[in-house]
Amino acid sequence: MRAVAEYWLALTLGFWVTAWVSVCIFLGAALGAVVLGALRLSKTPAIRIASMLFVELIRAPSALVLLFWVFYALPLLPGMPRLPPLTAAILVLAFDGAAYGAEIVRAGIEAVPRGQTDACHALGLSKLQSFMKVILPLALSQIVPAFGSLTRSMIKWTAIVSFIGVQDLLYVANYIRGQTYDTVIVFGLLAALYWILTVLCGAAFSALEQVLPLNRVARAERLSVQAAAEADAAAGTVQ
Repeated sequence: MRAVAEYWLALTLGFWVTAWVSVCIFLGAALGAVVLGALRLSKTPAIRIASMLFVELIRAPSALVLLFWVFYALPLLPGMPRLPPLTAAILVLAFDGAAYGAEIVRAGIEAVPRGQTDACHALGLSKLQSFMKVILPLALSQIVPAFGSLTRSMIKWTAIVSFIGVQDLLYVANYIRGQTYDTVIVFGLLAALYWILTVLCGAAFSALEQVLPLNRVARAERLSVQAAAEADAAAGTVQ
């Protein structure tokens, strides 16, 4: 354990690299999922089919195969750049998360009652205004919990970035294991650090769920009903 403790700075840096990659791929995946999810519901067949094919193209191979293809094979094609390891890792995992998240967004949008869309049209809102100001905020109550689970999975996906030289937690842990031969301790610490990241992610999404419009309304209604019940009970006691 003392030998492993000497590498605490390297573990800390690896932790922050993993956290940074996780945040970047979450932001990219969230944005991409909203765009792809909306396109999957387009009334134009060409757009709908193209977005579906793109989603299936990204989801079909494993993230590791995509990462190797982008980092090692893509630069061999004429005119294609060689991306830095960190850029390639974030790009691939963000697209992979967006492809899986697109189906979450699509299902969330479809869960919004049709009457909301009709009301937007009656008010003269454009399709973009209706989507951004009414449909998407209402769909978030369905999207956010499922996307929270996906994000926790994406944190664990980041372990594959070590295979192209990104010095994340797994990369550093393997280096420390090779220096100290304390396999059990090193990978025990590695599991604990990934657990911390996923717990922090879960706490962040739980807090986000509390501020969603529909959840705030539901909470206010529950408080109203509870207050009315208490008032009725108090009135009955007085009588």
